[in-house]
Amino acid sequence: MLQPKYIREKEWKGHINPPFLKKDKDKVIVLFNYIERRKSFFLRSFFKRNGFQYEDLGDYILEDVRWGKEYGNRMECNPMYFTGGSLLRNLFRIEKETGLSKEEIVKKYVFVGGGGQCGPCRYGMYPQEYLKALDDAGFKNFRIVIFSTGFTRDPVHRNSALKININFRLGMLHSAILADIFHAAECAIRPYAIDKKSALEIIENAQEHVNHTFGKKRYIFKLPKALKEAGNMIADIPKSDIELPRILVTGEIFANLAHNEGNYNIRRFIMDEGCEVLPGYLTQRIMYDMWRMIKNYDRFIKYAENNKDRIKYTLIRIQIRFRKMFIEYFWNSFIKNFNPSGFGAKMEFVDLDMFGEIGKPYYHPEIFGGEGNLEISEALYYADKVDGFISSKPFGCMPSSGVSDGVMAKIMHDKPELNFLSIETSGDNEVSILSRVSMLLFKAKEKLKKRIEQEEKSSVPR
Repeated sequence: MLQPKYIREKEWKGHINPPFLKKDKDKVIVLFNYIERRKSFFLRSFFKRNGFQYEDLGDYILEDVRWGKEYGNRMECNPMYFTGGSLLRNLFRIEKETGLSKEEIVKKYVFVGGGGQCGPCRYGMYPQEYLKALDDAGFKNFRIVIFSTGFTRDPVHRNSALKININFRLGMLHSAILADIFHAAECAIRPYAIDKKSALEIIENAQEHVNHTFGKKRYIFKLPKALKEAGNMIADIPKSDIELPRILVTGEIFANLAHNEGNYNIRRFIMDEGCEVLPGYLTQRIMYDMWRMIKNYDRFIKYAENNKDRIKYTLIRIQIRFRKMFIEYFWNSFIKNFNPSGFGAKMEFVDLDMFGEIGKPYYHPEIFGGEGNLEISEALYYADKVDGFISSKPFGCMPSSGVSDGVMAKIMHDKPELNFLSIETSGDNEVSILSRVSMLLFKAKEKLKKRIEQEEKSSVPR
């Protein structure tokens, strides 16, 4: 009888991820990027205030997919190829530009990035996929620090130089809100600006102004003034008063919110094609994570085996509610000072409880995974409020495919007025995807034209 060539003697513990220790802080450069450029643009101020050397890796580009596929596992979703590929592309760039060896780069750099704690996405294996690709590319024992969009307690070394504590999470939260604010400004201004180039330069200047203030030690007391000044700068941008079709883009967090080549710059494409697109907010997605946790702990409390567990779950639920209120406070405070209504932007959180109820007949809101019931509820809520509805998901994404390719068929039957398109991003089919989006935009323009004609007819006195 043939014997196996390899017999496992002990359990495999995964690829090694050495800690980023305090003693190395002054000798190490932090590399980071987070979903899209604006998030990492503002997050750099956190590192500056806290004495870290840093380098912003910037936006994801299509070339990242090639690097991700070369060193990553097969059949990963394109967010993993983009994020892992971006890190590898930049490490090889650093090797070429500095002349450092791979071993020297491992000692001198550490990567900080978001994601990796998600459930169905390769069963939470993102950190191991990063490490596998790094090891195979020759950067063995490279250090990574992964944080999630939620407020989970991530295990870190007690002497870690970068702890995922309240200080870091505040920096991440404020960065996300500020990035969302300027994303809303671009969505409100770009399609209507009389001089688009000048308008985008003003938005960039306003961003720089706010980030300069955000980088100061006592920034929390100085931000209100900076936000007011930035909002006034943007409100003065000349805009046309034409009515444009309104488009909503939703879907998986990266495919929806990348705002770069990771999702074909889909919102900017829509705006440049003569349509208004509703902004996509990371802060809203964080709020959904909070809502989802609360629903989970409601169930834990209801079915607790004993009073001790019930009290423990109740206390955790209270903590999550407090964190949710914390996020809402800063969101409302920043929005109040920025005054987005001054240039036509609406920045209001959706009512997630209401969304859960309206989508329940089609998809139970407590079937969690990916964006869960959000796409279903958005389709029902916005069916008569937008002229086009796009679901963007990564190649092979189970939760998104189950919704956009399955449940949405029933909704389109019940809501025939919904101009719906489902796209699957893979990083290498841009022409095909954007041509399909163009068809949806053509239908949206026709839909708006008919609505205007009907309104004009109804307003004519008889």
